[in-house]
Amino acid sequence: MKKRMKAGENLIGCFIMLPSASVTEMVAYAGFDFVILDTEHGAATPETLENQLRAAEAAGVPALVRTVGMTAGEILRALDAGASGILVPHVCTAQEAASLAEAAHYPPYGIRGLATTARAGKHGLVKLADHLKNAYENTIVLVQVEDARALDDVPAIAKAKNVDGVFIGPADLSISLGHPGNPGHPDVVAAIDKAVSEIVAAGSSPSTFARSPSEVGDLRKRSFPVAVFSSTLIFTQALSGMVREVRGNG
Repeated sequence: MKKRMKAGENLIGCFIMLPSASVTEMVAYAGFDFVILDTEHGAATPETLENQLRAAEAAGVPALVRTVGMTAGEILRALDAGASGILVPHVCTAQEAASLAEAAHYPPYGIRGLATTARAGKHGLVKLADHLKNAYENTIVLVQVEDARALDDVPAIAKAKNVDGVFIGPADLSISLGHPGNPGHPDVVAAIDKAVSEIVAAGSSPSTFARSPSEVGDLRKRSFPVAVFSSTLIFTQALSGMVREVRGNG
């Protein structure tokens, strides 16, 4: 996935809030390019998260973990469990972005603690040299910009060493800019478009949330190669739509 992002490929991902390996499998088999297991707003425990990561691996899709915060301990736990990378919310400065990337990589590129006996090291059954090479070449670090105070620092955030991309969080950004629940407000749209142009100019990859398939085309035109859906919204929209259709035919 890291190479595909660097190549600027159009990718679609899916947030998964439910702490379910079965849901992870379903989303992966549906054809998404990657999944993001959401521990910021979801209910995953360390054990359920590890099982979700197993399910994603078995289904053949990369799985990132969205952390609750930006501590090195959270990042270590997600990566040791076998995550392909991390998405860290509410990053507001280039210094924070650089620190997160350091936490995600082993020395000499970062400060990640080494334990090949964790799941990421196949419980000690992988050669150390292979593990270190794979971790450096394939670990994805995405930072989430979703606060008004982060906007001035977007160019530097996008250029932070070993940060692979910047995810724009439209919901929290709309609240932070004084337009709660309205990411389509002209002020919010202008702020997002400016940030995207700065991310692209920095040579990084911008991504954001998509609410519907029809919205993806518009996001592509706005220079977003990566769009991420929500499995919860997909399920609830499908279920409520089915109920409305049945009751309407009754």
